[in-house]
Amino acid sequence: MKTMDELKKLAGERAADKIKSGMNVGLGTGSTATFMIERLAERIQNENLEIKAVSTSWSTTLLCRKLGIPLMEMGEASHLDIAIDGADEIDGKRNLIKGRGAAHLLEKIVAAMADTYIIIADDRKKVSELGKKFAVPLEILPNAIGLVTAKVEALGAKVKVRQGAPGKDGPVISDSGNLIADAFFDGIKDPETLARNLEHIPGLLGHGLFVGMADRVILATPDGIIEF
Repeated sequence: MKTMDELKKLAGERAADKIKSGMNVGLGTGSTATFMIERLAERIQNENLEIKAVSTSWSTTLLCRKLGIPLMEMGEASHLDIAIDGADEIDGKRNLIKGRGAAHLLEKIVAAMADTYIIIADDRKKVSELGKKFAVPLEILPNAIGLVTAKVEALGAKVKVRQGAPGKDGPVISDSGNLIADAFFDGIKDPETLARNLEHIPGLLGHGLFVGMADRVILATPDGIIEF
């Protein structure tokens, strides 16, 4: 029986092998994305693969610098050939919840640039309904926290500002300097409508529902890789 990290590595390496020389590539954030980035670095070194990458977070940027993956600033890019990222939940229509790592706003910008958006995950992330296990992450302009909380709770959620891990006092702050909160819905019957409603709230800069964006999911299971 493969461990969880071995499953994540299988999915990450399968996706990295889809990258071709000459591509502009979006690189996601998280533990599964790390395996993908490490495999990409190996290919650059061993195959003379020539790519330019856009990072979705400081953690990914630092990893790319360490491994020698050439980066361009996100603001320099308007088009990517491919973007690869993980997810916290995936339903049967390839709708996603993302943002446990607080990078969902930048991840969504990168996803929107890409001709092909690939999600990599282990099979624990596959769900019949979004929002049963994970909250929907929110990135909020600090001055709008009261308004956004009230508006999102009116949609049926319980909103909680995310707090830092032990060793860091106070709330989690995104790479863009905004507050991160989590909206607990206890199941999301209609992700498309909820996403649209969230996008109409002033001061809510980004949410972790990715609806109709993923072109392919690479799911690692104990029986092998499934793509859908």
